[in-house]
Amino acid sequence: MNLTQLLLNHKQIFRQKFIEALAKKKSFTPEQAEAEYNDFIEQYVDERYEAVEKLVERIIEIRIPVFLNIRRDRMREDQCKICESNEPNVHALEEKYGGRIEIFEVVEDRQEGALYQIIFHEEAEEKKLPLTAILNRGDVLKFWAGKAVDASVYERYINKCLAQA
Repeated sequence: MNLTQLLLNHKQIFRQKFIEALAKKKSFTPEQAEAEYNDFIEQYVDERYEAVEKLVERIIEIRIPVFLNIRRDRMREDQCKICESNEPNVHALEEKYGGRIEIFEVVEDRQEGALYQIIFHEEAEEKKLPLTAILNRGDVLKFWAGKAVDASVYERYINKCLAQA
């Protein structure tokens, strides 16, 4: 799964749903709404995806394996128990691999947190935090959601990436 393609697909689906909602509100056909409000639609969609597009660009530029950790903000009162229980596994990776991997932590309720929805498509069963993923040169090799994953499981994918480098 290429991260850029996942982003483009998600953005296009969002754009289409937005056009349909706008058309319904204005009693237009989707085609009429798109023609009449095209500039507004493009501006709204671009603003909505700006932060996550920048994050995706940064991730794709990285030439070493990326460990992505989308989690609930540590400062929130309603802490995510699974996010917290996965924390030692993330630290173990950081200690073992140091500068050979890049670790990205994204807080789910910020704009960049939309990356959760982009990776974890609509067809998936449940949407729970954290979402962790191993990416290599813009490709999502594997992702997990709603569970703590032992560091050794992550390491198998990271080691495959490092072996290919």
